[in-house]
Amino acid sequence: MLLELTIKNIALIESLRMEFAQGFNVLTGETGAGKSIVVDSINLALGGRADRDMIRTGTERGMVQALFDVSGNARALEMLREMDIEAEDGVIAVRRELSRSGRNICRVSDVVVPLNTLKRLTETLMDVHGQHEHQALLNPACHLDFLDDFGGAAQAQARREVAQLHAARGRVASEFKRLMNDAAEKERLSDVLTFQTQEIGAAKLKMGEEEKIEKKLAMLEHAEKIRQGVETAYTLIYQGDGRGPSAQEALLRSAEAMDGISGLSERYGALASRLRELYYGAQDVGYELQALMDDMDFDPGQIDKLAGRLDLIKRLERKYGATIEEVIEFGAQAAQRLEALKRSDESIGAYKKRYREADAQLRSACEKLTALRRDSARRLAEQICGQLKDLGMGKTRFEVRVEPEPKPTANGMDRVEFMISPNPGEPLRPLASIASGGEISRVMLAMKAIAVDQEGVDAMIFDEIDTGVSGRMAQVVGEKMCLIARNRQVLSVTHLPQIAALGDAHFLVEKVAGEARTDTYVRLLDDEGRIKELSRLVGGAGDSESSLSHAAHMLKEAAQRKRELR
Repeated sequence: MLLELTIKNIALIESLRMEFAQGFNVLTGETGAGKSIVVDSINLALGGRADRDMIRTGTERGMVQALFDVSGNARALEMLREMDIEAEDGVIAVRRELSRSGRNICRVSDVVVPLNTLKRLTETLMDVHGQHEHQALLNPACHLDFLDDFGGAAQAQARREVAQLHAARGRVASEFKRLMNDAAEKERLSDVLTFQTQEIGAAKLKMGEEEKIEKKLAMLEHAEKIRQGVETAYTLIYQGDGRGPSAQEALLRSAEAMDGISGLSERYGALASRLRELYYGAQDVGYELQALMDDMDFDPGQIDKLAGRLDLIKRLERKYGATIEEVIEFGAQAAQRLEALKRSDESIGAYKKRYREADAQLRSACEKLTALRRDSARRLAEQICGQLKDLGMGKTRFEVRVEPEPKPTANGMDRVEFMISPNPGEPLRPLASIASGGEISRVMLAMKAIAVDQEGVDAMIFDEIDTGVSGRMAQVVGEKMCLIARNRQVLSVTHLPQIAALGDAHFLVEKVAGEARTDTYVRLLDDEGRIKELSRLVGGAGDSESSLSHAAHMLKEAAQRKRELR
């Protein structure tokens, strides 16, 4: 249950702390006083949409913190164990922090958690039901979800299986459609793929070939310069320049000259040895230069041949890939697709069989889901009628109609719509077409009364769902909330005195306009304060003795009625 709510710098609230009772809590106040701010703040703590505009004007940060007692909530405790968060004394603090910079921090007992994790946790703690859910109740497209939520775990699992099988059938259908499209233009595709594979295959491309050709062409383009360089080096080493001996001969003569005096000094001998080594080195270089000259048979036609090969490679790369590797891969894939196309008749037959099997599995799962829904529809209608009886609509007939759809979808093969007959003798008709605002509120309250027992949430908020209700029906709706509050904490934002009088704790939301700015305050009313507020709600003329007397009598009767209900 919600123990405490702290709000700082949210909208018109500068600082607020509220402590809630275990049973039935009501919030009232003038229109525009800020009741919605309190509800929006609770929603924010639960993981609802955060907007920088919610931050109080003139401040940089806003914060909402809600303290929850989770000691008896098994689902919440299990989630907290998974999150490695301890509920000290069975209490946790759920906190949202907003800043104008856009930073939004979520904390659970001072541990920062992702928003989605916060939402999953708070779904086990509290439900907020507002006027927008009336619109969902009036929309037949939402009725299927209402029914499946009521159906429980088995129905939810059956719906998931249908969704999975529907997706699997979709994948088979997509591949089957592709094969059919290929078959429809088989001849054209076959010609294209044949040409592509033959063109790439005929080229006989090799990895790294392009780089080798480019290097070879670069050599050929400088062939004359290379020839002249090699011949000049060879001539100087073996023949000389005509004005003196060759390098090889000069080194040999130098070595012999030093040999003649080597006996006079070890140093001369060492130089003689080094000169002879240089002679032999020059001789080896000469042999290599000779080999290069023998290999320098530059064929002018070779350049054209290599350039043509490089041009072919570039052309294939423009058509099939940026590199030789990509062109080769394209050719391999084209060959595979051509082979698959040749086997397409066989593949189409196989996929036809797979599609029939997938469709049969899907339809079988849909039938199981339909059976579960029909059983849930019967039970839901019975329980709603029972709740409506408590709400003063004992003669109302209510039916959850489950009609077949022609084709399976991810949600099954059912169309669900709520039908109602508020008055005896009238036929069942769609809820949206005949129900009044007050009747819709009571149907919604009946559904929530059923859901709260199923879901096991500890707390619920009813945000002015009593719209369209007045008089005796307001009393009945209030009593139903009071009954729910026997086992669950209930917070109700209301404008009806009949409902407000039944509260175990009554909060008044007030807006005070000062010289500089406007502030919203919330205070817990004592009996005297409750009498004054009830007097205002019933439309009493100020604090007249008659209106205050009427309000006091209403509060006394409500206390007696609560004792009878509980």
